Parts: sequence; structure tokens; C-alpha cells
Amino acid sequence: MNFAIDFITNVLGNPTVMLGIIACIGLMFLRKNVSDIVMGTVKTMMGYLILSAGTTIIGTPITLLTTLVQRGLGVDGVLPLYWVVYAESMAKFGTEAALIFIIGFVINILLAKFTPWKNLAMTVHLQLFWAGFMASIMAGFGFSGITLIAIGGLISGVYYWIATTISAHYLKPVTTEHANFVPSAIALVIAGEAGRLFKKGGKSTEEIEFPSSLNWLKDSIIATCMAVLVMNFIFTFIAGPAVVRELAEGTPWILYVLIQSLTFGGGIAVILYGVRMMLAELIPAFSGVAEKLLPNAVLGLDYPTVFPYAGTAVMLGFVFSLLGSILATLVMAFTGFSPVVVPGVQINFFEGALVGVYANARGGLKNCIFSALITGFILQFAVALTFPMTGHLMATGGAYEAMDFNTIGYLIAKLMALFH
Repeated sequence: MNFAIDFITNVLGNPTVMLGIIACIGLMFLRKNVSDIVMGTVKTMMGYLILSAGTTIIGTPITLLTTLVQRGLGVDGVLPLYWVVYAESMAKFGTEAALIFIIGFVINILLAKFTPWKNLAMTVHLQLFWAGFMASIMAGFGFSGITLIAIGGLISGVYYWIATTISAHYLKPVTTEHANFVPSAIALVIAGEAGRLFKKGGKSTEEIEFPSSLNWLKDSIIATCMAVLVMNFIFTFIAGPAVVRELAEGTPWILYVLIQSLTFGGGIAVILYGVRMMLAELIPAFSGVAEKLLPNAVLGLDYPTVFPYAGTAVMLGFVFSLLGSILATLVMAFTGFSPVVVPGVQINFFEGALVGVYANARGGLKNCIFSALITGFILQFAVALTFPMTGHLMATGGAYEAMDFNTIGYLIAKLMALFH
């Protein structure tokens, strides 16, 4: 049994391996020669590893900005950050979470096979996050054993499928080659439907005309890097340079802020390179799998896979999502709302950028700004409402950070409470 659990979590639960398997099987179905199969499989896996390396690179710059925002606002509270709570979930319910994940994955395949909505989630680490969250929530309301695994797996499978289907629907103006599976489906609904508030065909974020002196803003990587640099310096002056010195370990604080801001931009460049490499191999290969097993299926992939479609929307989505979360935290602090939720920054980047791309496609620049701001604001209060229902996870002071954990997850928790 332990071997099976280890296999699920460490092999099937490894997105690099899973995507490599999908690419390999797809290329075999397409009857490619051995050389093409090896090259396509390896490049798919390398692309995902490069993408993952990019997310690791931006970790330290995000920690800097998170610390500056937290200290600058002078608040301490719940911090939405995946890894702390996920580690706690897996430490207590690793077996249950692994089985929930695999049952959910099978149910998603069946729903994609036998319904008109042929969408398959393949962002494995985020699916495992959801499975860990489900195990923790259900255990907190007294569920255990087979009941916990079966119900959790059923809910997860339906959720994987619905979230990817929502993404595929709202992404159609951008691409039909793939969708996203990310726990941000509610944010995408807000972004998509908010587009109705704005004049159809409004100016796209990518059509913004910059003066010649600001032409560098047309480069999405440089623009995002500079946005982070500006925010870092603003919050450094609010929080005080001493906060940066604590993290800089002897490096002059100005230089440290500059280097970390540039590192963030470098991480984004690495992410985008990995995305392009992975999609160039994975999408054609998956068509081979789809032709045999899931005709016309759409694959749900990670947040950054849509970033190349609208670079300016990525930057604006991040900035305005963070501003929305900061505003919500200030409202909490000044009104005595409890618990206070500190902006996670990491989720503001990934979910905010995602919302920016989707909102821009459905309503242009105005919707990009509005949707990113409003989802960033709502997220803080959604985390605050869900946090008291997360059982043993409360002891970490952290929370699962994306919108769906704190909206759909909240509703599931309320439903579980009716039975226990």
C-alpha cells in the first residue's frame, strides 16, 4: 500500500513526469519515429522544468515584496501561501490526499470522455493542492477513511472538470488549443462576465500607445520588472530601509531592491521560455492522445501558459490585483475585521496576471483593470471567511491562497458541516 501511495504522489503526482508520459504516448499514437518521440518527450519535460525553475527564481523577490507590504501596512495576520498549508495537509493526510487526487483524475477523464465538455485538468501540483485541501477540510468535520476518500475524490474530479471547462469557455477569444486548470475558476467567471459592463471591442491592453520615451513598456518582461521595482521602492520607504537590511545580509539595501526586482523580471523570462518550449511539443503530442482516447479534448494547464498572449495584461493584472488586496487589508485593519488577511503577493501575481489576460480578452483594458482590482479585493475577504473552517491548518497561520479554495471551498465546508 505504501508503495502505491508513493507511486501516486511521487510519480503520477509529479507534473514533469505526467506531462512527459502524455507527450510520449501522444507521439507514439501519432506514429512518430523514435527520434521525434524522444525529442518531443524530453523537450516537454524540460519545458515544464524550466517553467518551474522560473517560479522558483521569483520566490525571493516575492518574499521581499510580501515582507515590505506586511511591515509597511503595519498588520499581521493570515498569510495566503500554498506551501505552508500544503505541507501540513500532506503531513497529516498524505495517503488520503493521494487517493483523492487519483480518484478525481479518473473521474475527470470519464466526464471528459462521456459528456459534451471534453476538458481534462493536467496541472498536477495544483490538483494535489486541491486534494490536500479537501482532505483537511473533510477531516475537520469528522469524515475519515473510505468515506473521506470517496467523497473527496468525487468532489475533486467534478471540480477539476468544471474548472477546466470554465477556463476553456472564457479563453476562447485568446486560444482554443488549450485551457487552464488553476483554482481560480470563480475569478475567471468574474473577469469574463464583467466584460459585459464595458463597451464591446474596447481597446486592448496590447494596443496601448506609449510615447517614444516609454517604448520599453511594450516589452512585457521589462514592464513587469519595472512595476515590481517601483512597488518595492514605494513600500521600502513606507516600511523603512531597515526591513530590507534584515533580508539583504550585508548588501546595500538600494542594491538589494534593484537586484531582486531584476531577478523577478529574469524569472518571468525563464517562465515564458519554458511555457513556449512545453506547449510547442505538448499540444501536438496531446492531440495524438485525444484522437485515440479523448477526441477533441482540451488540456487544462498552469497559470503561465496564457501569459505570452497578452504581456501588458499580465503586468496590469498583477499590479491591480495587488492594489485590490492591499485595499481590502486596510479596510480590515481600520474596521476591526477579524481575521486580517495579509496580501500573499504570489497569488496576486499568478491569479492577477491570469485574470488580466482573460478580462482583457472579454472587455479590453478597462475590464483588465477592473477585474484584477475587484478579484484582488474579494480574495482577502474570501480567505478570511474560509480560514476559521480549515481545522488543523489554522495553527500554521496560513491559508490556501487562490480564489476557488476560498469560495467553492467555503461552500463545500458549509455543506460538510450539515452532515457532521
